[in-house]
Amino acid sequence: MSDEPATGDDFVPAPRVDAGWLVCRRVEPGDADVVYEAIAASMEHLRPWMAWVEGYTPEKARGFVERNVARPGGSGVPEVSYLACDRDGRLLGMFGLHARLGPGALELGYWVDVRHTRRGVATLGAAALTELALDTPGVEVVEIHHDRANRASGAVPARLGYQLVATVDREVETPGEEGVELQWRTNRETWPVGAGARLLDEARAATV
Repeated sequence: MSDEPATGDDFVPAPRVDAGWLVCRRVEPGDADVVYEAIAASMEHLRPWMAWVEGYTPEKARGFVERNVARPGGSGVPEVSYLACDRDGRLLGMFGLHARLGPGALELGYWVDVRHTRRGVATLGAAALTELALDTPGVEVVEIHHDRANRASGAVPARLGYQLVATVDREVETPGEEGVELQWRTNRETWPVGAGARLLDEARAATV
């Protein structure tokens, strides 16, 4: 995930999406403590890839929650964050959708609590948020961008059937980056018949 500003059109996101054993829901009032706790526990895990974790404080967590809580009336937003939780409500990671690619496109970002890695959280959560994004009126394309050195992040779009569409030089912002960004894409036509949609079907069927 990144804190770059959104530059596309506002969109109206769904409040949640269920993906079998994983649930992704919008940020709610009262989430600040659990968000801060997960980030604090994962600081060394996230620092190589995410500049915003430096100096992260409980106050920043409270500000994040205040900015991301859904406003009454279902108004459009330029970006939205989701907490990925198990069926017991335990926070496993976070996902974001950002309108910074231009009209009709959203960028998907994610991170996983270090205590819950290697469980498929990023892959299943990204599948669920891709589906949610493509079900959003006006959204035709979803992209995932990551530094080439971050192989764990890159494995997610590859598993979900995204197509690698560009390799772009960019400024290094964190200790782990090498300054080459890989850009992956899926769309409304290809997603329903791809690996990501099948993964969601299997996860949902397994929890019925």
